[in-house]
Amino acid sequence: FRIFVGNLSRDVTDTQLFEHFQQHYSSAAMAKVVKDKNGVSKGYGFVSFLQPLDCAKAIREKDQTWLGQRPIRVKRSDWKDRDFGTVQKKNKKRSQETKEI
Repeated sequence: FRIFVGNLSRDVTDTQLFEHFQQHYSSAAMAKVVKDKNGVSKGYGFVSFLQPLDCAKAIREKDQTWLGQRPIRVKRSDWKDRDFGTVQKKNKKRSQETKEI
């Protein structure tokens, strides 16, 4: 179960994002801040939970709470679980694009 966390400060790390949720929800499993090619935060990330109840509570309770210097936005992630075939197609497409450049 995954949530989207937006409006992150540029200085928020994966560890800080994880701890922000893990201290209140024991089933928080992983957190990832999305970064660009240069390693700079894009201002959003994702947090995964093992229990659906913790995920739902986090969406209700953590939206508009402060993390770093900003109030964060929390909503259900619309990330679709991908099967192995989809991942292979995407990787193949990327390698073809790299060859063209």
